[in-house]
Amino acid sequence: MIPRRLRTWIFVWTPIAWVIISLITYPKDRPLRTGVVHLLGGFFAPTVGNYPPIVPLILALVLLAFGVTQLVRRSRSLMPWLLVAGGVDCLLWFAAGADVFQGHFALNGRDTTWAWLFQTVLIVLLAACVWAWGAANPERAELMVWNTRQIWRLYRGNWQGMVGLYIMIFFVGMALLAPFLADHALLDPTAQISKSGFAPPTWSYYHWFGTTEQAMSVLAEFIWSARISLAVGLFATAISTVLGAGIGVAAGYYHGWFSEVLMRLTDAFLVIPWLPLAMVLVAAWGQNYMILVLIIGITSWPGTARVVRADAMRVRELQFIERSRAIGSSDGHIMRKHILPNVFPLVFANTILVVAIAILSETTLSFLGLGDPLNFSWGTMLHYAWDSGAAGLPAWWYLLPPGIAIVLVVLAFTFMGTAFDEILDPKLRKREESGGRPDEGPDRLLPLGGGVGGAIEDVATVPSGGIWAGPADDWSPHEGGSR
Repeated sequence: MIPRRLRTWIFVWTPIAWVIISLITYPKDRPLRTGVVHLLGGFFAPTVGNYPPIVPLILALVLLAFGVTQLVRRSRSLMPWLLVAGGVDCLLWFAAGADVFQGHFALNGRDTTWAWLFQTVLIVLLAACVWAWGAANPERAELMVWNTRQIWRLYRGNWQGMVGLYIMIFFVGMALLAPFLADHALLDPTAQISKSGFAPPTWSYYHWFGTTEQAMSVLAEFIWSARISLAVGLFATAISTVLGAGIGVAAGYYHGWFSEVLMRLTDAFLVIPWLPLAMVLVAAWGQNYMILVLIIGITSWPGTARVVRADAMRVRELQFIERSRAIGSSDGHIMRKHILPNVFPLVFANTILVVAIAILSETTLSFLGLGDPLNFSWGTMLHYAWDSGAAGLPAWWYLLPPGIAIVLVVLAFTFMGTAFDEILDPKLRKREESGGRPDEGPDRLLPLGGGVGGAIEDVATVPSGGIWAGPADDWSPHEGGSR
């Protein structure tokens, strides 16, 4: 029987996830003045769910791989079949986007009438996967829910984390609701809202931040720029984290020449000046934000790899790793089931900090004129403001909004990364709570995702504020802590 709280989460978060994901590709030509019916119809417009065909193709391969693997292992739950169904849905999504049904093949994609339906079906199937997993593993599901609630309790007690979270909610909300907050037509160079350029701010809505040298609304540019800046930072961080964590775990687990080759590759990326390399790659590959995401992602992973490798080398020497080798576990199984869960808290905290670096990197490239000329970002706004002489007038209303937004977003991710680092590392948390040095000796309060036992699939919080690191079978929410 699926735990009650997990069931509630599924019913609450599935529609919320559907709305948020739909807003990412919501039509840009439906401002609030068009009416409620027209706005609701936008969630079923041809633009919703229309990503580059490579995106659903990658999703299809991942889902089919996981589903087939579980079927080969003869899993008795419905989860593998739901994963395969999700993979088939993504393949149909890819075929529609690549125009395969019309006898053509184009990876650049096109607007399809039913893309929103493929996306909706995928979200429902993923929610059903979580339901099937919870029904097949009720104790583990209850353990995960309990532990998540306790981590949220600890996070709420960290003022830096909450300040960063509030800032991020504001900017992410502004980016998702951009079609309702600002008419995208105002980004057209001919969309002038005043008689002269560099008009100062007034109380009129689109004049809150004044105008540009071309008499365009700075507020409209500011709102729509949030989408590109945040998207580039998040997607580039995903690439950087996958590369850095994968290389770091492999280099930390293996000995000999393989580890040395990976580390020398990491050192090569570390010593190469980032900015000249990025400028060369942009000049060679073209100026668009997909290229910027790839460039930032493949040039910002070495720091993550170094940090993860150091922690993986520590975990590799623990006794349960030796026991896993002794019973014949493969290297891949050990890295996936034991090494990665134990270094995951470090990876997670480092990922949040890398987002801030990625956003600054995108801002730097866009400010230098290497961004996408067809889209606005906060870095692009600063570039145009500087080229137009806004700093010399001074037209502060053109320079300050994007600059302050970048500082606040970077500060927010830094605060959140610091908070998660303290929460997921019990020794830092105990030092913070006691104001002194943590006690030495064995500690069963371990980071989320792993422990000294090796066979742990989940962990839970105990009354002292830590996280249960014993076997999942020995844990009970009534014995391990109070609700």
